[in-house]
Amino acid sequence: MHLYSASQQLIVWICLVVFLCAFTSGVTSHDPKKPMCCKEDTLTLERPKIKITKCYIFPATGKCAAAVVFTDQNNRSYCVDPKAEWLSIRMKHLKRIGVICEDFTKS
Repeated sequence: MHLYSASQQLIVWICLVVFLCAFTSGVTSHDPKKPMCCKEDTLTLERPKIKITKCYIFPATGKCAAAVVFTDQNNRSYCVDPKAEWLSIRMKHLKRIGVICEDFTKS
């Protein structure tokens, strides 16, 4: 039986911790595959003025408000109030140019 040295064990342990942290640290991430929360006071009725590259629809859950989240070309996220008058027109335009809103209200 081959025993590893203490330094090899430490390296393996650190790699394991880093690997596990990479998959569990997404609670506040802007990656929609992981939870994202738009608080009621962060919702906007304003139109983003920069090119939108991603779009997500989130339901209200717990302390999070229902929101449409736009991500722009600079990777900045905007929590848009689903009641914004201009929103349906913008979403149709995004669909026409190939940006499909991923709907998490149906999952």
